[in-house]
Amino acid sequence: LVFYKDYQPQILALQAGDIDIIEQAPVLQSVGILNDPNINIISLPSTAHEQVHMRNDKDPFKDPRVRRAIALCLDRNSLVKGLMKGRAQKGNDSPFAAAYPSTDPSVPQREKNIAEAKQLMEAAGMAKGFEATLTLENYLEIPAYAQVIQSAVKEIGGKINLNVMDQGTYFGDVVYGKSPWLDSDMGITDYGHRGVPNVFLSAPLRSDGTWNAAHFRNKDYDNLVTSYIAALDLDAQRASASKIQKLLLDETPIIFGYFYDFLTATRKNVADVHPTAMGQLYLNKASISA
Repeated sequence: LVFYKDYQPQILALQAGDIDIIEQAPVLQSVGILNDPNINIISLPSTAHEQVHMRNDKDPFKDPRVRRAIALCLDRNSLVKGLMKGRAQKGNDSPFAAAYPSTDPSVPQREKNIAEAKQLMEAAGMAKGFEATLTLENYLEIPAYAQVIQSAVKEIGGKINLNVMDQGTYFGDVVYGKSPWLDSDMGITDYGHRGVPNVFLSAPLRSDGTWNAAHFRNKDYDNLVTSYIAALDLDAQRASASKIQKLLLDETPIIFGYFYDFLTATRKNVADVHPTAMGQLYLNKASISA
């Protein structure tokens, strides 16, 4: 095992043949090896994503119409094809990724709609736009994602200032009052893959959620999550999921723009490596050929 402080040295070492496997290869940092004939990319659809939270209890995000307007500024096709180089699936502003069998696929996908966004801003009394600070961690593609959001909201008069922090500073003490993550008016946080959506539904979105950076409080939502977690079969889960998806589209406390694939990179001569999107790496059958 070889440890590196950053991804770029790992990628260079893989290309040079000094190492055989990179357990997780982030999309943007791995552009140079995605089509390298000497490298094999194992791509797993996952539920990992970057949450864009907006403080529901503070201006300018108190009004859900403003939050919906911001979400409507994003071109999710471009996020997937451009930012994530096709290695992601579109998000629909709820934790229910396409990878989950309980997700209701009949709920309409939110797409970019500047005309509707402007109407919402006008109805909210903010036709002249808004100004806000977006606090983010310097990790993976998050800074580039923040720039995409910053540019997108200009179409509705939004001015977003970026506050980029190292991860340790961003998360702070991970308690309210001592964490830029949990205290920021607007922020972007990375969430790793989960096999079921329960953590995503509870920690950042329930009224008593320990990671509720959006400060979202909605009794109907809380009850729906309780029903979802208690459901005993897939049909019952999907019934609750459908209601949750629609409620979150209406409220939009958090933007779920995309869910990115988990990429593992190996040298071409390495076989039978089996990663999981949770970060596990099974090497019991792995082999290297000459």
